[in-house]
Parts: sequence; structure tokens; C-alpha cells
Amino acid sequence: MLRADFVHDGELLSSDVEKTAEGITVTIGDQTLVLQPCGRNLYSTVVNGHKSMVAVVRSKDSFFIDVDSVLIELKEPSSDGVAGGAGDHGTAKDKVFAPMPGKIVKIMVAVGDEVEIKQPLVIVEAMKMENQVNAKAKGKVKKVNFGPGDQVDTEKPIIELEISE
Repeated sequence: MLRADFVHDGELLSSDVEKTAEGITVTIGDQTLVLQPCGRNLYSTVVNGHKSMVAVVRSKDSFFIDVDSVLIELKEPSSDGVAGGAGDHGTAKDKVFAPMPGKIVKIMVAVGDEVEIKQPLVIVEAMKMENQVNAKAKGKVKKVNFGPGDQVDTEKPIIELEISE
């Protein structure tokens, strides 16, 4: 049995993962799921009485889990007990990062555009889902580092902003 600790929404969770004859058994708290492998990084399970598909992708210190198009991000806790954002960029308001590795579908702003907090800036496709990435601050687009069709990770900013107060 493998025991792993993760941070989700700022809460430290412990999980037990075990390979059994039925599949992969995952227990978090009082919830237990049996995952049946059906392809690379793809599993099926039963949640609340109905069959669900689960996709799992690991990127650096995070696991991205898609359960029936609901995205969950689990981070390994850092040695100081504080989890950061994807690539530890969770607090960088002047830079816009992909939430997970993927492909840019659409850039909705250009250099020089003024943006507002929560304004949609880019759409990134990952695990067959489109993820809209919004501005975390008000400002002006200073630089666009990628374009539609480009592959991105969580380390290099897609868009850089000049923050205005």
C-alpha cells in the first residue's frame, strides 16, 4: 500500500493507494474508489451509483484529475508545508500561466490591450477539456509569449501584464 499526502484547496489530505484484484483502490478520508484501468492515464469507476471516467496526469508536484469533466488539482505538500500554485506561480498577478500542460486554443487579447480582473485572456486545452484562464489583476498586456496551437507547460507565462492599481 502506498500512502500519499496532498494539498487540495489548502487542506492537507492523506490517501492510501493499493493495487488489488479489482483494480486500483484509492481511499481518501472515508471515501473509497476502485479504479479500473481502460487506457493510458484513463480509468473508470463508480461514483454515487453511476459509472464515471477518470483521467490522471502528473506535472511536476501536481496531479490533475478529471472526473467526468470536473477538474481536481492535487499538489504534493512542499517541505515547508505550504503548497504553491502550478509551478509555484499561484501569486504572480502580472503573469498568466497555463493551469496544466496543454495546447493553446485561443488568445483573446493582444499587446497593449487593457484588461480587467477576471477577464478571459486565453483558452488552454488539456485532457480534452478547454480551460479558460482569466486575469488575476487589472492592467495592460505587455507581452504575449505564445499563439494558438502552441504547446505550453506551467513554467513559462503565456501572457505578461503591466499591473495598474
